[in-house]
Amino acid sequence: MNAIIIGGGPSGLACAIGLSSCCQQVHLIEKYPTFEKSESFGLAKNGQRAISELSSECLHDMQRIGMKAGETLVFIWYEFRDTLLRCVKEKSNIIKIHDGDGVVSVVCQSGLKLTGDFVVGADGVHSKVRDVLQLPPPIQSENTLFRGSLVVSENASSELRECLDKGIVPLAVDERGKVYFTLFNFNERYPGRLAWVLSTNVSLEHQEDGTVSPIFKLIDEYITEEKKAQLIKEVLNLSDPHHLEPYPKTSVIDMSDTTLDLYKGRWGGRGRITLVGDASHGMRPTDGYGGSMAMEDAVVLTRILHDGIRKNDSKKKDYQG
Repeated sequence: MNAIIIGGGPSGLACAIGLSSCCQQVHLIEKYPTFEKSESFGLAKNGQRAISELSSECLHDMQRIGMKAGETLVFIWYEFRDTLLRCVKEKSNIIKIHDGDGVVSVVCQSGLKLTGDFVVGADGVHSKVRDVLQLPPPIQSENTLFRGSLVVSENASSELRECLDKGIVPLAVDERGKVYFTLFNFNERYPGRLAWVLSTNVSLEHQEDGTVSPIFKLIDEYITEEKKAQLIKEVLNLSDPHHLEPYPKTSVIDMSDTTLDLYKGRWGGRGRITLVGDASHGMRPTDGYGGSMAMEDAVVLTRILHDGIRKNDSKKKDYQG
């Protein structure tokens, strides 16, 4: 079989690793030459088990570069992706471009034309493959995210320096559920470096003059414990200013019972087209399991294909006998 994977993010790369074991050729298509370098990525225990099944060597590399926080491994996001990418490049049957006769045809905006036996849509929550399947588009959640990083110097407060030894630090959770602020540190490969994520469902307005980020007003209004508020402001003041500009509201896939019933039998794909990762079940980043679930998708898809191959081989042997 020849597989076409659309999307070279973590879910697409994980699928490429898995499918390389049961497909003659795997085509991996990614339109962006570089990726947004989000600051942190958490891989939960289920995601680690999935990667172990796809490639024990890949998991070993991740354990070497990741920071262990309980049962979760925390990475600088692009290092996680690059580890998967190195593993993909080691697979000899993953090729860049191949044209031939097949059942499914893919035509990209660049003019690239590919044919294969099936297509995997791993192109994120705003999936084009999802559009082809005529599935409902993503919807905006009520959450806005800020992400950033900083280097903690000797001049920083003792409270901030102490965070370097604590792994994941849930620094502030507003009792009304409006604001979540979490710090992450990495391992000795990045001494003094912290990453942070702030999530809020408060409606934010940009300042016209750009002098005050809405994030500071958010802390003043919703973080009532003064010491924590001061520590968060110290983190923000030491971060790159562009990290203080809010991301767009996050988008999610509506998986309510009503929607699933309406598209029953088509949700994960149709015919020789399937969806994985955020393209299938995009959730809020604050839920923390989207990346791990994408790794599991790759394992399930690989298992299904292996099982089908074994059954076909068995039928051929019975027929020949």
